[in-house]
Order: sequence, then structure tokens, then C-alpha cells
Amino acid sequence: MVGVGAVAAVVFAVAAIVIAPAGAAEPAVTHVTGSRATFVHRVPLFDSENGAVAPDKDPCMPFSYRTSCTKCHDYDQVRQGWHFNATDPEVDPGRPGQPWFWCDAKTGTVLPLSYRTWPNVWQPDQVGMSPWTFCLNFGHHLPGGGPGEKTDVKDPGARWLVAGKLGINCGACHSGSPAYDPIEWYLQIARQNFMWAAAACTDLASVTGAAASMPASYDPFMGPDDERQAKAAPAVIYDASRFNAKGEVFFDLPAQPPDMRCYFCHSLTEVGPDSPEPWATDADVHLVSGLTCSDCHRNGLDHRITRNYEGEPLGKEHPALASLTCRGCHLGEQSAACGPDTMGGRLGAPVPEHVGLPTIHLERLACTTCHAGLYPRQTTRRIQTSRAHLIEFQGPHRDPDALPRVVEPVFVRCKEDGTIGPRRMVWPAFWCRIEKSPEAHVAEKVTPLGPDTVYDMAKDAFDKEIKAKGESEGAAETNDRTGLTAERILAVLAMLREKDEKKGEFAYVCAGKLYRAGAAGALAAADHAAAWPAAWPIGHNVRPAAQSLGTGECTDCHGFDAPIAFGEVEVPSPATIGQGVTMAMYEFQDRDPLELKAWAMSYLFRPMFKVVGFATAGVIAAILLLYLFMGLAALLRWAGTKAPPGPA
Repeated sequence: MVGVGAVAAVVFAVAAIVIAPAGAAEPAVTHVTGSRATFVHRVPLFDSENGAVAPDKDPCMPFSYRTSCTKCHDYDQVRQGWHFNATDPEVDPGRPGQPWFWCDAKTGTVLPLSYRTWPNVWQPDQVGMSPWTFCLNFGHHLPGGGPGEKTDVKDPGARWLVAGKLGINCGACHSGSPAYDPIEWYLQIARQNFMWAAAACTDLASVTGAAASMPASYDPFMGPDDERQAKAAPAVIYDASRFNAKGEVFFDLPAQPPDMRCYFCHSLTEVGPDSPEPWATDADVHLVSGLTCSDCHRNGLDHRITRNYEGEPLGKEHPALASLTCRGCHLGEQSAACGPDTMGGRLGAPVPEHVGLPTIHLERLACTTCHAGLYPRQTTRRIQTSRAHLIEFQGPHRDPDALPRVVEPVFVRCKEDGTIGPRRMVWPAFWCRIEKSPEAHVAEKVTPLGPDTVYDMAKDAFDKEIKAKGESEGAAETNDRTGLTAERILAVLAMLREKDEKKGEFAYVCAGKLYRAGAAGALAAADHAAAWPAAWPIGHNVRPAAQSLGTGECTDCHGFDAPIAFGEVEVPSPATIGQGVTMAMYEFQDRDPLELKAWAMSYLFRPMFKVVGFATAGVIAAILLLYLFMGLAALLRWAGTKAPPGPA
């Protein structure tokens, strides 16, 4: 029999629904099953204005993950994630990651950019790049959100009303469908089809047309004004067979992102004359051992994915995350929160013995120094990455000399904890304005200029042929008259000053130096903090223990030509000046080369020291043994004199 209380509860619940105001906001609902089983996402679709999506609707609009997923997931909570929160100044930037690079070969520009306040990178707004322009330049490897939703920033050239917002694309990370095509995302961004990009990546929809060809007055929700617009306007066509009788569509969206989704943005390849073919290289040892990216890089619904380095800001809230670092997983982290998750050996991680390795190495070196990145040689090597070089695409951009020129491994001393670890590094190159700094401890302020701004101001200087000093008329075929020679740089600097209303001073940064027009019509080079490289730690690929640095002998690191100390770091330059410049590895570690040489000298004579030491120890042992027997003999003789005489 049903109780009176239960009946009353039902009555009040129904009454609440009936009398609820029609315009009342629907409360945000967060569904977390708590099961390791993959939830079946068979859902109705909605467009960015929360209108129902149907294949026969006119106009037919692209579905939006924000409105379609928010029925079960709190979108505002999701956008807190690491991949989406770069534009939030309240978020701790953590240790540096790979920045974005605004590159232009014509003007010799390599500008490292990030919305995060990392060292030696510039904020996009500092170089005149709005969120709209940022998305056009780098949206090809953005998962949406962040700058793609900052439509309130003033920019006369922005076309958000035509293109729509670049919202979070859940499928970019979570799609388990082999038909999901991230290349299509890139193509749609290039066409300014921001609103349509997520749908175009799926096999559910096909997108035609380009918002870039539409006038600024075009309203995608109203549709084309005439037949001419209709041929060029963005349009989406759905596969009607994918909709069930309820108007729902199945999406394969596992909670743990498949590795192939991570690879699209986080792959790299070595380039250059001695670089191996892809088939001759190995993946990260963790992946080939059966782990996945998300086994270590985890997150909850807030999508604040763990980066798994020691001292990670998220670890302050979740101390057990210390056991997901290299050291914590393989050795255990006793200082973390108590519990089995801090004991090490997670996910079957082997516990290394480090036989013969003094423990001071574990204190002064990062784990990745010996175990991650390209195996160090005498000179750094160049790599190309997904986000910087679009290595997922075919084309001329795959040239080994394409900008930016990333070098690795560079062993750098970390300012925070003093450990030495490997870095990837890019040396900046850009034109800039020099002004008096408002800060007392800084002599002058450097403000970078975007490549478009520089070219517009000094187009004639970039385009005209300029002979190098001493060049004869017959040497035209062997000289690059359109490259960034010293003469051209001087011409550009002069034109920038001429076109500038303030008649200020300008300079060019490249190859670790700041160049400005000096006396007698020559370039003057000087060291400057703005010319220092952008660098970020190497986390992957991790090599197996047998391929770690130091498995050969101590001189792998302590020899006269050990790459970790005496290797040469290439300082690439997009200009003809600064070519062939290198720096010694120890310069990035604040170490004295004489001390390193003296330390290496000790290893040169160490085998002889061992022979002499063992021989000396043997002689001493023999002498001690001789005296032991002599003492024993004397003791026996003395004992014989004290013994009572025997019977007569």
C-alpha cells in the first residue's frame, strides 16, 4: 500500500511543474554515472540558438555541442578545462608549454604567442592580434572555446555574426568514430565557417560554402538573400538515416579520449638531412606498453586535465596527483596525501633500482633528462610539431627549414627547483618598436610588430632588390637579393621610422640579438632579454630504460664532449645575418666550463685510479695479513713458554 506521504510528494511535485513560470530557467544538470562503462550517447541535436535540429528543417543549421550536450553536462564547468581556459587571467599558467608561433617568411617573423603568462612569449593583444585573428591563424589546432568565444573584444575586422562562435568541439577529443575527420575542422576554419566546423568533422553532416565569401551583413539564421548568395553561403546537409524515430542521433563519445585524438595536436617528427624515416622511430614507451594518454593525463567534468609534473598547481587541491608524476608513479611519493595511490607502482609501473647511480642525480636532474626526447648528440636537432607546422598535412610547408625552427634537446636549469632538464626551444625573430620603459629597472621597452603591420609600413623595402655591399653586377645569380640581408634590414628600419608618426626607434630581433641602425650605416647588435628563446620542457617521447642517458658509462654525461654539458645549441635565424650561430649547452645551466672540464678529467684517470686503488688495497691487505700471521706465530710461541712441562 502506498503511503500518504508518498502520494503527497507526487501531488506537490506535479503542482510545482504546473505552476512553474513559463520562462523559468532550466537548472543545470550534471550527469556522472560513476560506472567505467561507456555511456551511450543517443541524443537530440540543437543549434547554437537552442533550436531543434532536423534534416528537413529550412534553413538547416549546424548542431552545437554547447546546446546539445548542456542538457546533461554543465558547459560552464567544462570550459574551465586546461584546453579552454587560456584566456582566463585568473588561471595559474603553470610551467611553460608549447606556445603558438606567428610566422612569416617574407618579413622574417617568428613570434611566440600565448594567452598564458609564460616567460619569453607575448600576449596576442600585445602584438595587435585580436581573438578573431587568433582563431583564423591558429584555429586549425584549437579544440574550440577560449578565444573562439571572446566575441566582445573590439575588432573592426571581426565577423563573428557571420561566422558564429568557435565553441568547444567535444568531438575533437572524445570522438571514438574512425570517420571523424579533424582535417575538415582546419578547412572550415579557413573558410570562416566557425559555427559549422564541429558538424563538418563528423560523418553525420556535410558542409558546403564559405562564410568568408559572405558580406558583413549576412545573417546565417535568416539564410541567403538571393540565389547568388545561396550558391556561396555555408550550408549543412544531414544524413537523414542517422536520425531515429525520436529525432535522436548516436554519437560514439567515450569518456577517455582515444590516443588518435591527442596525436592530432601533440605529434612531432624529426626533420633534417640525418632524420630517420617515420617507420624507423618508436612511439612513447608507455603507449607501446599498453597505456593510453588519458591513463596518466586525467580529468573530471571540469576538464582540468592533469599535466603530471612536480609542483603542478592542481596538486594543491589534489595531493594524490603527485603519484602521477614520473617520480611519484615509479618511485612513490611519500610526502603526498596518505593512501595507496601515493605508494608508486601505479598502473603496473616498474620501480627502477638505479644500480650504481648516486642518489644526488635524482635530486639535481629531472627524470626526463635521461629518459625523454631525442637522444642527445653533439649538436641539437630540429623537429616539427603538429601545432607549429601542421605535420598532419601534405604540402610545401613540410620543408625542413620551415618556420619556426624548433631545436631539441636543450638541457636547461630550471629556475624554480634548480634541476636540469631537457627543453624544446625556438629563437624569436620580429620587428619591434623601442621606447623608454616606464619601469625603473628596465632601460627600454620593446613592443613587437605583427608581420602584416611591418609589411604594410615597409612594403617597398621588402619587395625591391637590394645588392649586398661589394656585390658586383655579374653576381646577381648567386646572391639572394630578396632575402633579409643586413642591407635590407637597414632599409626596412629606415622606412619604418619614416612612416611612423612618432618618428620612433625600431629594431629587428633574431639569432639571440637585437639589431638596430648604428653609426656609419651599419647594423649594431646587442644582447637583449626580448631576444631570449621560448623554451618548454620535454615530456614525451619517453625512451625505454635500456636507451636512457648514462646506460653506457659515466662519461655519457661527465666526458669532455658530453652533449648534456658541451653540446652545441643551434640558434636558427630567418635572416642572412646570424647564420651559423651556436651556444654551448652549459650556458643554459649556469655552470662553469672549467669546473666541468676538471670533473671530466677525473673520469679520464678514473680507470687508472681504480687499478692503483685496488693494487694498493691488495698490498695493504697482504701486509696486514702478513703481520696477522706474524702476530699469530708470536702468540703461539709465547703460549708455548707458558705451558706447564709435560711428564718426565
